[in-house]
Amino acid sequence: MTLKNLRILMFAMCLALLTVVSTRVSPAREDAAGPTEAELWPTPEPTPEPPPPTLEPTEEPVIDLEAELPGVDLNAWYLKLVNNDNSLSASFSPENVTAIRGGIYSQYFDSRAIERLEAMLDGAEAAGYEVYVRTAYRPYKSQATIFYGRATVISENQGIEYAEAEQMARKFVAYPGTSEHQLGLCADIMDSAQTPLDAEQAARLPLLLWLQEHCAEYGFIYRYPKEKQDITGWYEPWHFRYVGEDAARYMADKNLCLEEFYALSSGA
Repeated sequence: MTLKNLRILMFAMCLALLTVVSTRVSPAREDAAGPTEAELWPTPEPTPEPPPPTLEPTEEPVIDLEAELPGVDLNAWYLKLVNNDNSLSASFSPENVTAIRGGIYSQYFDSRAIERLEAMLDGAEAAGYEVYVRTAYRPYKSQATIFYGRATVISENQGIEYAEAEQMARKFVAYPGTSEHQLGLCADIMDSAQTPLDAEQAARLPLLLWLQEHCAEYGFIYRYPKEKQDITGWYEPWHFRYVGEDAARYMADKNLCLEEFYALSSGA
């Protein structure tokens, strides 16, 4: 064997030996690698959130308005209902009327309730407000004069038939017999004789806000609030009606107008 062949044989044997050693060592290295990071720090399983608590439905308290009604007589003189559906005859008038505050306003009120009206006026003044009674008792004839006069003006100014003008006048002036002023139990109260009777402006007057809050203490109700206009037919922030303290407090507490109180009390 030549030297060259001997060298080739020795190189082949060395290569074979290296292959055997590599094959045996590699698995050992894999075994010695140890646990992976995922095995050392496994991701915890998410804890399921508990279901929301079941709330039992809360029932709204039922207010039995009838059960709380004050024991009043709807036929009492101070509870008479007057509106477009319940009119007074041309001959109706209070038993007796007295000049308010000795006649300084040239206005009169039912003598049986005038002390309560004057007490309310005194209360408003003690609270720091000026008061002026624009209108109180108004007989049937006076209401008729105002109404038919308004209808005449509408007819002449707009050139329309008088019958149509009367229907239009009903939007601004109560038809004779349907005005509470004929009872002698209501008063239109403002802070001066010059303040215009504009409902939206008057609704912001501090005096009227005070009266609306305190009138029930004297047996009066705020008769024609805006939110009840669909029922009463009128929106007059200055109009206050005497109904007696029990009925007034109940209506104020329950936010009822006189028509609603009347229907509830009569079982209608």
